[in-house]
Amino acid sequence: MSKEEIVLPSGKILTLLDLVKFCYDFSETDIAILFELVDKEPKSIEELSEKLNLSKATVSRTLAKLYSMGFITRIRKPGEEKVGRPRYLYTTTSQTVKQKMRKDLEKCSELVKKLIEDALSNL
Repeated sequence: MSKEEIVLPSGKILTLLDLVKFCYDFSETDIAILFELVDKEPKSIEELSEKLNLSKATVSRTLAKLYSMGFITRIRKPGEEKVGRPRYLYTTTSQTVKQKMRKDLEKCSELVKKLIEDALSNL
């Protein structure tokens, strides 16, 4: 068992990846795109699409999800001041991801504890 795994009372092994997928409703694609942005040069939808062999629509949906959840930031693409829809570059840091996950997982843990306590008090 690695340090990224825990064994539940049932004997089931839960990995950090399993936990992240569950808590955030992340797909493998969401995780791949997030990892591709951590501590690297900002990337466009087109660059991510090509690098990960995904459609631009898929990348765009995932970036919107990650952005709305606070995992990534976006900056206006330099030289793109023309009229029309703005184009962005996306990025994040390991620090941002770690802080967000710590905060969210602590909150989830408290909510689960309360749910269990409330349910057990009604027995």
